[in-house]
Amino acid sequence: MRILQVHQINQVAYTYGEDLERRGHYVEVYEPSLVGGLAPLPVKMAFMPWRVLDMRHVVGKLNRSHFDIVHIHWASYGVLGLASRIPYIVHCHGGDVRHRLQHPLSRVMLEPVLRRAAAVLCVTPDLLPVVRAVRPDALLSPAPIDRERFAPAKNTADEPSRPWTILLFARLDLNKGVDIALEGIVRFVKRHEGIRVQLLDWGSLKGEYRQRYGRYFEFIPLVVPGEVEQLILSADVIVGQLALGALGLSELQAMSCARPVIASFRYDDAYPTPPPICQAATAEEVDERLEYLFRNPEMVMSLGRQAREWIIENHDHRVLAGKLEELYQSILLEK
Repeated sequence: MRILQVHQINQVAYTYGEDLERRGHYVEVYEPSLVGGLAPLPVKMAFMPWRVLDMRHVVGKLNRSHFDIVHIHWASYGVLGLASRIPYIVHCHGGDVRHRLQHPLSRVMLEPVLRRAAAVLCVTPDLLPVVRAVRPDALLSPAPIDRERFAPAKNTADEPSRPWTILLFARLDLNKGVDIALEGIVRFVKRHEGIRVQLLDWGSLKGEYRQRYGRYFEFIPLVVPGEVEQLILSADVIVGQLALGALGLSELQAMSCARPVIASFRYDDAYPTPPPICQAATAEEVDERLEYLFRNPEMVMSLGRQAREWIIENHDHRVLAGKLEELYQSILLEK
């Protein structure tokens, strides 16, 4: 098959591309222009002609002379599918549909994209109810994790001693529940001296939180993708997002590294077995889970091992690439 992957959000397109190439397929990854993509709507609209001009170069390739199928990550880029002469898949990743499908104007734009797609996929289970309001047959296709790269530390005995470390591994935005997480972390730290707390210096609340906690906690600049695993392995416990009730890429990568994760997950039916995490949805629960793990280091190791085994069973990149290959083939057989 000749496959075009559109938009490399969280490296997912590249991960699938490499695995599909190993299976004998030809894969290209196209990255649309992101100029103005994060700007306010008036500015975004001003940049729209430039972005459309950039996309026209790939539109001419959306036919059987170049590719057999198009896999589009991020629903708004699905407009490319409307111009395609070959089947296209839309893969929803969160902010592209979670609130936009509730907004009348955005919904009008997204509905034809989703309805005409050969298949619609969601990367997390919390998106399924939202997307199924438009496409009842939408499927869960979770984030692929490279378990060889995101692996436990090999020589822990040789590691230098360091303080017991908590990593709040989430963007500093209210919709991630970081306000709740930080309240729980602060409660815990007040009872224990010498605890190191690390936060990502990223998100709409980073300035406010740096002012409030900068003297006590470390704010970590965004690291390049190749250094994420080292950031995870430098922590004893990972605190993830609490508001959405689903596990994002950060939590999954931490679990693959055999680190215990404190997070909220409310979709146990999405998997054959629920993820082995420390469930928390309130500041009190975050504090309690941290206290338990701090006092029971053997559970840190045990929960970490269980988490990695669960990732291998449910998120291994090679297994998920195989399922994607089967989906592509079934779509092409129907055409």
